[in-house]
Amino acid sequence: MDSQKKSSFSRNPVLWLVLAIPAATIVAGVWTLMVASGKSAVDADPDPVRRTAQVQVASIEADAQAASRGLGATLAIEDGSALLRLDQATGPRAPTLQLVHPLESSLDRQLTLLPDPQGWRTDGPVASTHVWQLRLVADDGSWRLVGRYHPGDTEVALAPALAAP
Repeated sequence: MDSQKKSSFSRNPVLWLVLAIPAATIVAGVWTLMVASGKSAVDADPDPVRRTAQVQVASIEADAQAASRGLGATLAIEDGSALLRLDQATGPRAPTLQLVHPLESSLDRQLTLLPDPQGWRTDGPVASTHVWQLRLVADDGSWRLVGRYHPGDTEVALAPALAAP
């Protein structure tokens, strides 16, 4: 009789279902926490963001500065590099071109710009098989221009994220 109880216990599918659902829930919860706390978990924006309760606060001073100065630029994309032409001079120090992946921050790239007779030339390729959010940032962070690259684009306009006052 004792062996019959033991075998009926191990063959009961409802009992295994009752045990498997909570176990699967715990495993899924742990996995979700690991994904949510990863390096590129929440933000695709590389700017430092201050979180207060449920509100994310990012500084827009660099965008406002670019708008008030009337800055703009054009990025001409070539095979192995790209040429950046600014609408007006911003100083002798090179700005930085950031290629921000819209979903995965581990794919973000930052390109150094080198002096060129026509403007600034990148030290690496921009062309890609996926979309990039382009950000041109002053060496001191005082202004920022943004644009979007789509695969196949040969020229991208960069402008302030805010309208001029």
